[in-house]
Amino acid sequence: MLKERRAEYEAQRSQMNAEYAEHMRQAWTEYKPSPPKPVPARKEPPKPIVKISEEQTPENAPVVKPVAEPKTPQEDVAKATVPEEMELPFDNVLEPEESTQPAAPVIPLPEAEPAAASVLGHTFSYYGVQCKIAGMNSTHRFSLNGVKENEVADAWEELSGEKYLPILSQCDNYRKELNLCDWGMVRFLQEMTTSFFSVQESNEAVLMQIYMLAQLGYKVRMARTDNRLVLLLPIEDEVFNYPYLPVDGIHYYVIDKYKGAHSYYVYDKVFPEEMALSLHMPSPPLLQNVNARTVERTLTSKKQVTVSIKSNLDIIDFYNDYPISSQWRYYSITSLSEAAKQEIYPILQQQTEGLDKLQAANVLLNFVQTAFEYKTDDEQFGYERPLFGDETLYYPYCDCEDRSILFSIFIRDLLGLDVVLLNYPNHLATAVKFEQDVYGDHIILDGEKYVLCDPTYIGAKVGNAMPNCRNEAAIVQRISKE
Repeated sequence: MLKERRAEYEAQRSQMNAEYAEHMRQAWTEYKPSPPKPVPARKEPPKPIVKISEEQTPENAPVVKPVAEPKTPQEDVAKATVPEEMELPFDNVLEPEESTQPAAPVIPLPEAEPAAASVLGHTFSYYGVQCKIAGMNSTHRFSLNGVKENEVADAWEELSGEKYLPILSQCDNYRKELNLCDWGMVRFLQEMTTSFFSVQESNEAVLMQIYMLAQLGYKVRMARTDNRLVLLLPIEDEVFNYPYLPVDGIHYYVIDKYKGAHSYYVYDKVFPEEMALSLHMPSPPLLQNVNARTVERTLTSKKQVTVSIKSNLDIIDFYNDYPISSQWRYYSITSLSEAAKQEIYPILQQQTEGLDKLQAANVLLNFVQTAFEYKTDDEQFGYERPLFGDETLYYPYCDCEDRSILFSIFIRDLLGLDVVLLNYPNHLATAVKFEQDVYGDHIILDGEKYVLCDPTYIGAKVGNAMPNCRNEAAIVQRISKE
């Protein structure tokens, strides 16, 4: 049965790659790159605001009046439902996209045959995890004499040979075993190929990356410039700090350490059933190993909730390489690593045991407000940079975006409540849909009440919007749907 599946797959795959390579011999199209977009600066206050006024209670809460609801999630909304004298307008609602990470290659790969433990192969490190591609040896190395159309097409035909199938199958297995998102798979193939060819970003390594990504179902393109092959990635969302080529209205980001080329010649043929890359990452990659490098840190809130946590530096390195996106929700979608959850969640669950959802949310809100020291990104890094949850637990400082992202993760993971991000011009906060009626500042989405929770408004409980944001418009970014 395995041989029959492999023969069927090989016949289909060979035809696809033969047509792709033949078209590759035609002249590639020249494109001029657009310069990389810098991360937009956000003018945040040098210090967080501390609440000193009286808390809202059912007795003193303002009367809430309803207003028109949005017709569709993408339409502009003039005002949300909020306490009458504390209007909190917001602009529009951004829905999360479905993950576009291919669930399987273009054509399902045959299962790799079990290999004996003694079989030699290529071993390399992927963020601290030792990976081995069994059977990958010198016979899999090829040479490019140049990067003109025919030379690249000849190499593509060689890569399409049956001997590369076991490598492809093992890469796909690692994708599942390490829980790799789209970008994680790109980085995996970069590490595998550059170490295999022993030259950083050699043309052979880049071509193998492009070939493997295409076979695994990803939408990629290749280009050449200054006698170099370059990987182009059409990432769905806006990405900063990477130059890009506008091809058919799509931004193809240039993944190349040499970012100063004046023009690129692009091979832009569509590979069958390709899917665009997404920065969507529901959970971090599984980078646990016995020799993992860790750094320990103790966090204590003003309500004496103390947590000691060891940060895995391999995870931190992975996030350092992750593209910076304009979509804050992607950072909230990504939960904490399993190691971080095992250390911090039992303590937080103990502190909220026996409390209702509102009381528990106030405990979590106070923890994020007071256990972390505030600094703007410019002060800490010298540029704007949102942090994933694990990064906020690691770095000594965090700002409003980082706090809101971490708080939203806690709310979803520990309380199971829906939460959205409120993106103001110079601030980020959250709003939570509680199962009980909660007084305070809130917005209405799809007829449901979301109550303001601001992790940077120190001492403020659930239902208190930061005063300088009450008359500011905010974009609502959904994190998840029920």
